[in-house]
Amino acid sequence: MGKAATVLILLVTLGMLSCDRPQSVSTPAPTVVLIVRHGEKEAQGGNDPNLSDAGVRRAQALIDVAGDAGVTAIYSTQYKRVHQTAQPLSERFHIPVTEVPVTLDNPGDYGASLANDILTRHTGQTVLVVSHTNIIPSLIKALSQKQIPEIPDSEYDHLYIVILPKEGSARLVKARYGAASSR
Repeated sequence: MGKAATVLILLVTLGMLSCDRPQSVSTPAPTVVLIVRHGEKEAQGGNDPNLSDAGVRRAQALIDVAGDAGVTAIYSTQYKRVHQTAQPLSERFHIPVTEVPVTLDNPGDYGASLANDILTRHTGQTVLVVSHTNIIPSLIKALSQKQIPEIPDSEYDHLYIVILPKEGSARLVKARYGAASSR
């Protein structure tokens, strides 16, 4: 699928999810979770580097992609690159970033714990999660019972949309945003 087709599918999906239509009692709003990896990071900075220029551009692209999705909550880890990816959207729409600390070399059940928090606190809302390659697959599995392949360290452009209806099975939309990562 070409980049234009992927962008079109993503825009149509986000547009449908962000419509301000009244929900009847029989069709409550789904919980929608947008999940991205942090933007590209600087080579220096040890275990907690800042975003590179490409990462800053990706964080800005996230505004274009998620800006009209009706995001009401944003989650990140304590790492600078993750918070810096979430910050532009947070500032634009005045949504605080909820920082949930993690140990990256041993994340344990972080994905399941975060999924539980989102489903407990944000039912029927749209949530953005900015995270890491070793956490995203477990978060998606905990939310949707769906498996995704391991995310290569060189890829930053994945956008996963998990749609959780009040009743029925979760849906997972896989898309890409911003500049294409080198593959």
